[in-house]
Amino acid sequence: MENYPDSYYAQNIGTLKKPYDQLIDNHECDICVVGGGFSGLSTAIEAAKKGLKVIVIEQNLFGWGASGRNGGQIWNDVSWGIDVIEKKYGIKLARQIWDISQASVDLIDDRIREFGIECDKKNGGISAATSAVKLREYEENREYKIKTYNYNNLELLDKNSVDKEIGSSLYYGGVLDKGAGHLHPIKYALGLVKAAEKLNVKLYERSVVTKINQTSHAVEVLTDRGMVKAKKIAVCCNAYIKGLNLGIENRIMPCATYIVCTEPLSQNLQREILPNDYCVSDTNFDLNYYRLSDSKRMIFGGAVGYSLKIVEGLKKRTKRQLNKVYPNLSELKIDYIWGGLIALTMNRVPDIGMVNDKIYYAQGFSGHGVALTGIAGKILAENMVSEKTKELEAFEKIKHKNFPGGRLFRMPLLVTISSMQRMMDIFNV
Repeated sequence: MENYPDSYYAQNIGTLKKPYDQLIDNHECDICVVGGGFSGLSTAIEAAKKGLKVIVIEQNLFGWGASGRNGGQIWNDVSWGIDVIEKKYGIKLARQIWDISQASVDLIDDRIREFGIECDKKNGGISAATSAVKLREYEENREYKIKTYNYNNLELLDKNSVDKEIGSSLYYGGVLDKGAGHLHPIKYALGLVKAAEKLNVKLYERSVVTKINQTSHAVEVLTDRGMVKAKKIAVCCNAYIKGLNLGIENRIMPCATYIVCTEPLSQNLQREILPNDYCVSDTNFDLNYYRLSDSKRMIFGGAVGYSLKIVEGLKKRTKRQLNKVYPNLSELKIDYIWGGLIALTMNRVPDIGMVNDKIYYAQGFSGHGVALTGIAGKILAENMVSEKTKELEAFEKIKHKNFPGGRLFRMPLLVTISSMQRMMDIFNV
């Protein structure tokens, strides 16, 4: 059981965070949610709205994992790309997944309005091309999304335009997505916590789940000091699912990613860098993603490691990548640096489904978790109180494979693949 990492986010929440009790003794409920991040809190909110008695168990603090450490960027689509889903599974399923991803973006704004969540939300994001080949792909992808999915929020940017919008000469051009955006992730998570509490959800933190038992009528969720007996459960642990033995752990690969946060930019730099307050994500395999905070600090992430033992190397690589994009920030002081785990699936599409009619789960958001976690929670809640929905059926049609080699060998394999991709990035392939 741990406190929040020493991040800009955690140091910037003031009195928003209040402590919640540890689970002690035995309890009963309709729905028990394991995991207090975006997906778990979203599941709890939607289930409580339907009049169910809900308990959420978090092993550390609410928003402690990826939900409170991420880059805060909001995008539709999935990491795999809707075009790949269309080629493999057909246009009907692709349109379903696209609509779900767009609903996930809209859901954030809905929740902010409904619950009065203050989380520094800003609109607009740029996908920046690191090569001429990538820029041509962006151009084709923009036309494809307008024509096939009627998505008209995309504006093509030439090199001069993207240089001005980003304040860097590194890129060949890009696309401005006016439907994208960014927010302060821990503030948003804590806003969801307060929303769940207002809906009478029972919230417990610093409560480690040690075992899950299933009987013919219920599921027992055991912690080191208590137990919850529930009619159904939602497992929303993502990269922190290790040890629950539900048969889904090997479908995801935990990987470490790091973010640096600078001191506030001077007024001169603020005029040059991201003047319209857009977030940015580029086309590298280990993509750079960055934005300005509400206090005009640069929040910059990108370095990904599949071995969790190379922390110092990841930190240094993150700073090098920042200096490459913004040489004029190289002398700026780094006030914060933090990291954490995200979870990838083999195909980079979230794995949302059910182990059986009592155990549901959502995991493997593969870098698109700020938006998709919310809709995943809504899908889980809807399916736990009714017949299987078309949204869950859509995700079940996308088949997920286990990472080869099991826990012992899958990380070395992914390190090799990642190294090959970085070489392609270097040569602009």
